[in-house]
Amino acid sequence: MLQNLNFISDQLDLTSLIRHRSFTCPVKTQSTITTSQRYHHSVQCRGICLDRITDSGVDSWKRNRINETNFTERHSESSNRIFVNNNEQTNNDLLQNLCKKWELIKAARLVAVMTRRNQIPHFDSCIKLIRGLIKIDYIDRASEVLESMVMSGGVPDIITYNMLITGLCKNKQIISAIDLLEGMSLSGCPPDVISYNAIIRVMLEHGYIHQAVSFWKDQLSKGCPPYTSTITVLVELVCKSRGVIRAIEILQDLSIDGCYPDLVTYNAMINVTSKRGDFGDTILILHDLLSHGMKPNTVMYTTLLHSFFNHGYLDEVDEIISLMNEASQSPTMVTYNILIRGFCKHGFLDRAIGFFNEMVSSNYSPDIITYNTLLRATCDEGMTDVSLEILKCLGDKDSNTPPSLVTYNIVIDGLAKRGDMEKAVDLYQKMMKEKVIVPDDVTHRSLIWGFCHADMVDEAMEILKVMDRKNHRATHSTYKYIIHKLCEYKKVEGAIQVLKMLVSSPYKPYSEKFYSDMLSGLATNGMNNQAKELHQKLIEWKAV
Repeated sequence: MLQNLNFISDQLDLTSLIRHRSFTCPVKTQSTITTSQRYHHSVQCRGICLDRITDSGVDSWKRNRINETNFTERHSESSNRIFVNNNEQTNNDLLQNLCKKWELIKAARLVAVMTRRNQIPHFDSCIKLIRGLIKIDYIDRASEVLESMVMSGGVPDIITYNMLITGLCKNKQIISAIDLLEGMSLSGCPPDVISYNAIIRVMLEHGYIHQAVSFWKDQLSKGCPPYTSTITVLVELVCKSRGVIRAIEILQDLSIDGCYPDLVTYNAMINVTSKRGDFGDTILILHDLLSHGMKPNTVMYTTLLHSFFNHGYLDEVDEIISLMNEASQSPTMVTYNILIRGFCKHGFLDRAIGFFNEMVSSNYSPDIITYNTLLRATCDEGMTDVSLEILKCLGDKDSNTPPSLVTYNIVIDGLAKRGDMEKAVDLYQKMMKEKVIVPDDVTHRSLIWGFCHADMVDEAMEILKVMDRKNHRATHSTYKYIIHKLCEYKKVEGAIQVLKMLVSSPYKPYSEKFYSDMLSGLATNGMNNQAKELHQKLIEWKAV
């Protein structure tokens, strides 16, 4: 069936990209300077010819970038000023000094001069220089320095090569990247999986699927190890851009060359399709996996569980759990957390607690994520007493998982929503007394809304003052709610205080519409006099 499908052909023929190249010139330089040009304006010095390498008050790499402008036109003039009369040792000492001072462009020019004069540059400095040039996005200049180093007999390490290949790929210089890779073995540093992956990734990102596959097959024919991670990168990106059928076809094509996928490869494809909710494609991948005599592992099952929960397919979740039990695939810590969070999210707290108990009996120690998930669910179900018991256990000295600020905020918010402000305040005061965890703006906002709902508006106002002293940000709706409640209880002076806090806040509303809506709301609810007083104050403060 796969062979009969009509696929869209790739537009660009990059067959030339994958043919063998010699390493005589991995990346061509932009210009060639003749001997007469190089020495036409040479400056004769008694000692060392120093280019000015210290310009106070200017960041060195920015200075280099300024100096790079119109470099080709000024290359002869610059070369005439740089170290032309120094011997090899002197120039190498200066090269190291320039690299230390981050004078990268000048250091690169020095390497070029040394190469033309048959001087061997200091290889460690060259490596540092290449990496520095890559970091400031001077990829072509870095390529020139690497070429000079190799021509002088130096062997760059694999990290430097891979940094340059990655830089070339990011700059869409695919041909130069392939040239560099082809010459690596000749220079004494064969490419590794990172080298291949960088090139294949950029090819696929630009839609050159046929070329990427041809490139990899060509490398395999030259004796490259069949890296499974490279297959994974290749197939995953194809799966994202062209679909599962094309990805499976490529797997079949590569198997002819002895390049076989593993469970990581299939899991990467399943991750793509499951996140999209394309579970029909997921089934195709599983069938292909089984046809190769492989069986899903716990990671794959966990990926499926996560996706089924996200899309609300709880029946399929139960099927996966059954399959895991039949295959004797034990859940991991991540699997248990996904199960607990998923069932809590969909309101099946009893099942979540069941998996929590199973997790503990399987000698897994629940982490703070597990506890916070359960705490949020118990609070949402109104089981605040259970939440407080869990929090108490976490706070014990023997607990391996101490509560976090998020933990306290979840419980305080749950208590406030239930109107149990006495317990919420007790928990807040406990935090303040122990001083281990400091309440934040989320803590205070939860208390304010709880106090307001419980008609404890004076207490809400006190918490707002605490927030103001601690520079915690209260939302505009929080101010508006407290002002409304104060006016409702005819506590206009308190409402004016709160309004003054809002007007003087660095987070005050930038539009008069907020104040207009607030005053209109008061008037609509029969509080015309309070609205007029507040409006007068706003005029006095020039807020409106």
